[in-house]
Amino acid sequence: MLHDLASLATSAAAPGQGTEGALSAHGSSALTIGSDLLQRAHAAGLVDVDATAVVQFAFFLLLALVLPKLIFGPLLERFEQREARTEGARAEARRMRREADDQVAAFDRAMNDEKQRAMAERQAARMQAQREAAEMIAKVRRETHARITVGIEALRTQAAKAKVELDQDARQIASQIVRKLLEGRS
Repeated sequence: MLHDLASLATSAAAPGQGTEGALSAHGSSALTIGSDLLQRAHAAGLVDVDATAVVQFAFFLLLALVLPKLIFGPLLERFEQREARTEGARAEARRMRREADDQVAAFDRAMNDEKQRAMAERQAARMQAQREAAEMIAKVRRETHARITVGIEALRTQAAKAKVELDQDARQIASQIVRKLLEGRS
């Protein structure tokens, strides 16, 4: 039956026009096109226009008026709510991402500050240790120098005593030699 309606629409068109040409040739209103096709279909014996067509048209109008309010309106409203929630969730995710990036940046800054502080403390400790080491070395050098000085003085004193003793021994030996020489000549 649909094939017959399509052939009627094509035959009603001017030569060289398709179905669209037939539809536009009879006006732009859907009712005009529909009634024209019904008349042609009735004339061809395909459709009987009686009370059922009026009832069907009434049902169509009823559904065309009721469906948008009962089904399409709430459905579109749900789609819009869903889109708003989705966009809200995306905005929240972007906000959370920015917040996380800010926290990571703050953490990195804090870590860098802490590293700098630790390096400064380590440098201060190193310098303190070097000062203490220098002081210890200086103290050991002073003590060593004092010991060496005391040792040198002790050696000088011993050397002086030894020289005095050697001088005395040398005098005694010399006097013994002289006595023996004198005794040996006599």
